[in-house]
Amino acid sequence: MARLARRKRPIQPAVWYTAIFIALVVVAVIIQFAVHAVRTDPRNSRAIAERELRVNSLEPDEQVYRIVSVFRRPAIDFFRATRGVLALTNKRLIYVGLEPRDLLAGADLPPTFEERDFPIDTSVHVSSGRTFFLLAKAVVIRTPDETLKLGVPSGVWPQANVLVVAMTARYQKAVALSVQQRKFIQKTEAERKAAEAARHKAKYYTVERGDALGSIATIWNTTPAQLRSWNHLPDNRIRVGQVLMVRPAM
Repeated sequence: MARLARRKRPIQPAVWYTAIFIALVVVAVIIQFAVHAVRTDPRNSRAIAERELRVNSLEPDEQVYRIVSVFRRPAIDFFRATRGVLALTNKRLIYVGLEPRDLLAGADLPPTFEERDFPIDTSVHVSSGRTFFLLAKAVVIRTPDETLKLGVPSGVWPQANVLVVAMTARYQKAVALSVQQRKFIQKTEAERKAAEAARHKAKYYTVERGDALGSIATIWNTTPAQLRSWNHLPDNRIRVGQVLMVRPAM
């Protein structure tokens, strides 16, 4: 009797029907969400982002050397990537990403973009890496303030790798130029300090044949009386080879 009492009661049909109904509703919502997400993620995102780059981002005299398709998955909308382009120009590195539309927004709203630019100097380092749970290759842009990972479709990775190599070469060139500039500044500062120290030192002149105290005073912009005082001369007579102080230490 105890065993019979512990038997599980059969689930009522109403419960089964309710569970099935809820499951169907959940599946329908997921399908609608997926379809809407696909519709709000335009297939021609590369063309739209590149047009934004050339029309609104580039300066009049700016030239594009390399351009590759990239994507980024922000934490707030991870399952719908921000797709766009990464361009290397003669002035900087520019990222223009086409953000996904709001799921509740109308289809006629204008696109919105995420735009970032990075100078070509020693503060920006570009390398290859991984993103999206290490499943996708990425271009990694490191600055003193942040690290930005831009995923690259597998089909265009060779183009992205060329861009990484080009940026690496420019980075190394910028580092070498920075070292040269630092050495030049150090040399200039050392020469300035040496000239300043030399300016404060006393100046001496060795008397040559034909020199007179008056002519030496004129050359060094002083007077015979000052020369006599600085060199303790009793009169204006001087001799060849004699060393005279012509400017005291300052």
